[in-house]
Amino acid sequence: MAGAPRRKNFTDDEDLAQLRQIHADRPFLRQRGGIMAAWDALATKLVVDENFPRNKVSGKTASGRFDKLVEAHRAAAEEPAKASGVDEDESEKVILLDDLVAMLDDHATKTTAAKETELRKREREEETSLVARRLAMESLKESEDDSTPVKKRKELAERQEVRELEAERRRREREEDRDEAARARREANKQMLRLVSVIGDAVLAVAKANKGD
Repeated sequence: MAGAPRRKNFTDDEDLAQLRQIHADRPFLRQRGGIMAAWDALATKLVVDENFPRNKVSGKTASGRFDKLVEAHRAAAEEPAKASGVDEDESEKVILLDDLVAMLDDHATKTTAAKETELRKREREEETSLVARRLAMESLKESEDDSTPVKKRKELAERQEVRELEAERRRREREEDRDEAARARREANKQMLRLVSVIGDAVLAVAKANKGD
């Protein structure tokens, strides 16, 4: 006797349970190389969650479902307001997706900024290295006696140029480190405010639902 076909579509209860776990674990914020492992760990938690009806789900499936939910949520957010002008009460699912999409966008912005900072750092290091090599080659090509006062002054000037370039590179790196630390503090504050907002909205939604009953 053929077995029953596997159910592929996710229910609202399954989506909600998954979004709650994603909001708690935030696997998409992991370092590159550890993201899939984080999704696998999340899937393991879902299987033992009494609010998640499925008895089997993979990290790849959970990640794919989340991508679809985010895509649908973004599309819905771009739709014009309803003709009636009356907004429906936001569900917990919508509230969670609002917060998760904001996290995704913030993470993408920070990742791009970090890549640009690293690129500028490499460019400055290459510039300093090129100047140092150029000065070294010029010194090797000199045929005159290095002990002359003119040569000594030139050598000192060249060394000073290299030191100034290196000092400027270190100064810029310190400024970028301070900017990155400030961005991290702002991000932590934003995350805390969003979490407080999500909790408040969820409590309000439950209160409204109980009142309706």
